[in-house]
Amino acid sequence: MFRTLIAALAATLVLAVPTAAGSPVATSPTFLSQTDCFESTPDHESWLDSVHKNAGDKPIPKALLQSLVPARAFSFARSAFDCRIVSYSSDGQIVLAYVIRPRMMDPSGKLPLLVYNRGGNGNYGKLDPLQVFMKLLPLAKSGFMVVASQYRDADEFGGNDVNDVMRLIDLSLEMPGVDAERIFLLGQSRGAMMSYLVARQRSDITAMATIGGVSDLVAGLASRPEMERVYSARIPGYEDDRQAALAARSAFHWAEQLPAGMPVLLLHGEADDRVSVQDPIAMAARLQQLGRPHRLVVYPGDDHGLRGSWRSAHTEILDWFKGPGTHPRGTR
Repeated sequence: MFRTLIAALAATLVLAVPTAAGSPVATSPTFLSQTDCFESTPDHESWLDSVHKNAGDKPIPKALLQSLVPARAFSFARSAFDCRIVSYSSDGQIVLAYVIRPRMMDPSGKLPLLVYNRGGNGNYGKLDPLQVFMKLLPLAKSGFMVVASQYRDADEFGGNDVNDVMRLIDLSLEMPGVDAERIFLLGQSRGAMMSYLVARQRSDITAMATIGGVSDLVAGLASRPEMERVYSARIPGYEDDRQAALAARSAFHWAEQLPAGMPVLLLHGEADDRVSVQDPIAMAARLQQLGRPHRLVVYPGDDHGLRGSWRSAHTEILDWFKGPGTHPRGTR
C-alpha cells in the first residue's frame, strides 16, 4: 500500500523537464532565513542517502526509494520548483516552514496561495524531504504557491501555535506574485483543526479542504482515549477544564463562527482508525444545518491517510480550489 501511494504521488512529478526554467522568485525579506530545499542534497544519490538515513526507526530501503522517486522525478523537481526552507518569528518563537512555488509562470500573473497544515504533534508528523515529494510538490505543480508551517517547538495543539499559521499567511502575502484574493487551506488530520481555527480568525480565506480531519476532539476522545496523553502534555490548562479545552479546539462546537461564504471540502476514509468517519459526517450535518457550502466525500474501506484513494482525493481538492462553491451542498 505504501509503495502504491508514493508511486502515485511521484508519478505526478515525472513529466518532461522544462526546457527553460524561470529564475527563482525571491521570497519575502521578512523571513529570518531561507535555504534551498536541496542545498544539502543537490543530486539524486545524496537525496536518497539522506532520506534513507533520517527515516527514524522505520527506514525506507534505498532501493525502494529509488524506484518510487526516480532520478527523473528528482531532476524535474529541482528544475521546476523554487523550494525553500524558511524560518520566521511568531510570538517571539522561531518557526520553520516550507515555501514552494513553480518556476514556470507568467511573469505578469499571480499564484494562488495554498496553506498546507500538517498533522501530528511536536516532532511527530513534521514535514520531511519525502513528504515534500509526496504532499507539497504535487500541489505546487498544479499552479499554487504552497506554504507549510512546522509549528513551534512548544506545540499547544491548537493553542498559540495557531498564530504560527496566521503569521506564515501574512508573510506569504508580502511576497511578490501571490494572489491575495485566492487563499486556500488544506489540513490533514490535526491540520484540519488548525485550518478551522485559522479560518475563524480571518475573512480572506477563499476555501478549505480537510483530509482525515478532526473537527470534534470531545467526541473523538471517546473513540481514541490514548489521545488524552497528547492533550495533557500539549494543551495548557487541560487538567483544569478538559471539556472546555477540547471544545475550544473543535470547529463542530462553533461552526457558526466560520466565514459564512467559505466552502469546506471534507475527505475521509471509512476505515479511518485515528479519526472516526463519524466526525466529518457530523461536521457536514452541522454545516448543512447552517446552510454553509460544503461537500463530504467518504472513501469506502480507506484509511486515515487515504492511501488507497490519493489520486481521487488530489483531484477532488484541486477541483474544489479551482471552483469553490460550485459543488452542490452536502453531497457525498
